[in-house]
Amino acid sequence: MNHLKIDLDKCVGCGKCAKMCLKNNIVIEDRKAKEVGTDCLECSHCVSSCPKGAIELLPRAKEDETMFSSIKKDKMFDGGMVSDKDLAELVESMTQGRKDRYEIFVLQGDELNSFMDTVWDVLKDKEATVPMVKEWGKWRDSHDVLQPNPVLWEGQQVLFIFSDSKQHALMASQRMIRKGLSLRIRGFHSNIIMSAYLFGRDKVLSYFPDSTKELQMTYVIGHARRLVEPVFKPMNKVKGLFDRL
Repeated sequence: MNHLKIDLDKCVGCGKCAKMCLKNNIVIEDRKAKEVGTDCLECSHCVSSCPKGAIELLPRAKEDETMFSSIKKDKMFDGGMVSDKDLAELVESMTQGRKDRYEIFVLQGDELNSFMDTVWDVLKDKEATVPMVKEWGKWRDSHDVLQPNPVLWEGQQVLFIFSDSKQHALMASQRMIRKGLSLRIRGFHSNIIMSAYLFGRDKVLSYFPDSTKELQMTYVIGHARRLVEPVFKPMNKVKGLFDRL
C-alpha cells in the first residue's frame, strides 16, 4: 500500500527525502524518488525535506493509521499550554544559540486564533480539492466545541521555524523532537499552515514583522497526555528513529 504521492515532474532526485526517511522506505532510482516500503510512519519528514514540494501524504483510512498519524488524532495533547520556561528551553535546544541561523516564533491565544482565520481565508477556495481543508471547513461550519479542530487538534500553540536553509530547519526540528521527549512536549508538522504560506505568503508573514529569514517549517505543539507516552518507548521497533537527531 502506497503512503506517498510523489510528483515525478517536480522531483529532482536530490535524495533528501531518502536520507530523512526513518524506515528507509524511499530510494532514488533514475534520479527520481520512489517509495519502496509499506511500513511508512507518516512522520512527514520526507514531505518537509523536499525542496520542490513533490511529496504528499495520501489520505489514510482509520484502520490503516500508523503510529504517528493515529496519536495525532487520539488526543495527543493534554490541552495545557507549554510554559514559557519549557518553550525557552526547547528553543535553546533547537537553535543552539545560532541566532544568525534561526528565528523561532510561537503563536498562541487570540493571536493564534486570528492567524488560523487568516490561514482559512487563504485556503478556503481549495476546500473542494484538498481533503483536510474540506474537513476543516465542515468543523468550522458545525461549531461543535466538543470536536477538536482537525488542523490543531488539542494543540494551543504553533511553533514556526524560520531559517537560512531547509536543511538547518530540519536539524532544528529533529533537536526539537529529542528535547521534547524530556519536557513532555509533542508536536506534528502542519502541512496546512505551510500551504497557506505557499499560497498567501504576505498574509502569513504579516504576523512576523521582525522575521528576516525564510519560513521553513511549522509545528503544532503541546504537552503530551500520559497515555501516549508508551507509544514512544519501544524505540527498538522503529529503526534509528532518533539516531539522526
